[in-house]
Amino acid sequence: MRRGGIALSVPFVTAPLVPSHPGPVVARPVRGPPLPVPLRFSTPGRAAGVCQGSMPPGGRARAPMEEPLALHPVKLYVYDLSKGMARRLSPLMLGKQLDGIWHTSIIVHKDEFFYGSGGISSCAPGGTLLGPPDTVVDLGNTEVTEEIFLEYLSSLGESMFRGESYNLFEHNCNTFSNEVAQFLTGKKIPSYITDLPAEVLATPFGQALRPLLDSIQIQPPGGNTFSRHNGQS
Repeated sequence: MRRGGIALSVPFVTAPLVPSHPGPVVARPVRGPPLPVPLRFSTPGRAAGVCQGSMPPGGRARAPMEEPLALHPVKLYVYDLSKGMARRLSPLMLGKQLDGIWHTSIIVHKDEFFYGSGGISSCAPGGTLLGPPDTVVDLGNTEVTEEIFLEYLSSLGESMFRGESYNLFEHNCNTFSNEVAQFLTGKKIPSYITDLPAEVLATPFGQALRPLLDSIQIQPPGGNTFSRHNGQS
């Protein structure tokens, strides 16, 4: 019993004190353990009140569906610059069989891109004076957009593949095609093409002619010099 009123010792209940004389009524809380707050679950793992269907089982929100990137076909055009003469004359001149003197280009985004003594050039597929290719190699597909590809070519044209960097044996059209093919698809061009200079130089005749061959500059006519601003000039 307390002065001015009686406190009822009932758990979780607050009882008012009834005064024996006129005056304000004072309520005193009864101390006790904290009242637990029960949680209700509509289904296992979901709290009540969560909008049904807003989250999948496990509580992870579904990521928005992303549209797949467009795929663009990539092909390699292979030309025999000797027009069949290498196949006939190489056994006599080099002592070994060569099937061709290869020039290559990359076909992507509806254009043909190649490298020569004039730098990087482009044209419609088969649009140079070499005519249609002797062989077409399917290199697969690429997700690289045309805009990104043209920016990439611009960087190559200003660094690795300037016109003055051209060399018939060590830095030629096939070097360019191999570099670009790997950028677009992760694949190299066929080794019989990239191994050709080493095969020629491995012969006595090739070694004897190297000073002359090193001075040869190849630039297939009919292409347009690549430009950073619009892809062609």
